[in-house]
Amino acid sequence: MRHQSELSYRRRINRVVAHVHAHLACDLEGGTLADIAAMSRFHFHRVFSAMTGMTPAQYVLRMRLAAAVEALRGGSEPVGQIALDCGFDGGTSLARALRREFGLSPSAVRAALVDPRLALPVVASPQPSRRKTMLEPTFRDLPERQLLCATERGAIDNDMSAAAQRAFGRLFPAVQALGLGDRQTACLAICPDEIKGFDDPDARFIAAVAFSGPVPDLSGVDRIDCQAIPAGRWAVFRHTGPYDTLWQTWRAIYRDWVPSAPVELRDAAPFEDYVNDASQVPAEALITDIHIPVR
Repeated sequence: MRHQSELSYRRRINRVVAHVHAHLACDLEGGTLADIAAMSRFHFHRVFSAMTGMTPAQYVLRMRLAAAVEALRGGSEPVGQIALDCGFDGGTSLARALRREFGLSPSAVRAALVDPRLALPVVASPQPSRRKTMLEPTFRDLPERQLLCATERGAIDNDMSAAAQRAFGRLFPAVQALGLGDRQTACLAICPDEIKGFDDPDARFIAAVAFSGPVPDLSGVDRIDCQAIPAGRWAVFRHTGPYDTLWQTWRAIYRDWVPSAPVELRDAAPFEDYVNDASQVPAEALITDIHIPVR
């Protein structure tokens, strides 16, 4: 089962890679690629990034730039037409991407004695991994959970801690104002988005508190809403250590465990459950349970 599962994920990612190469001028937005992979959008970016070392957006840009450089060096077609053929909005967009990646204008790329693509790391199609993982999750069947949530956006240097501080900074006073302190059962963070680059202003961090009893009236509370984690089965991975090292366990889950897991991912957002209080224990003793939805 593990071998079949791994082959399934590898084939899905290879299918996306082949589609990107054949349709550079088309819409290659993340949701479109997730549909081609027949995977949940919650998981596609993480699986693709873990298997290829690049986000889907980074991979698409890399392939579009490579095609544009080849066209520039191999003919005299106008820059604007090459840009459109390779999936850029126009000549200005292509020129900006070339300068950012190579430090060259389109005309300089044409005139260069050495192909600037040689400066790029080689990107190979993902191959079956020989890596063995020591990750051993526990599996839990959990009921639906009602949550009080505050959402913030923005990753800086691949880090969501600023967004997390803003979100929890709004959430905890709301919990007290609504009288939910005694009904609080857990402190969580829903993780719906994969960070698409070192700076991603759109990446969401959803701070959440699970509570028992009826849903409170939120009419007088600004930018706080109620959401629910659906009932279902979860693979739970325990991380011990500071919150800024959580990415290591997240990456290992999607790079090592998911491709060879004896289960399929379910279409729901993964989340973190902060087991102990960061104000009461040292950072090295913090415990976080990462929940991955599975069938």
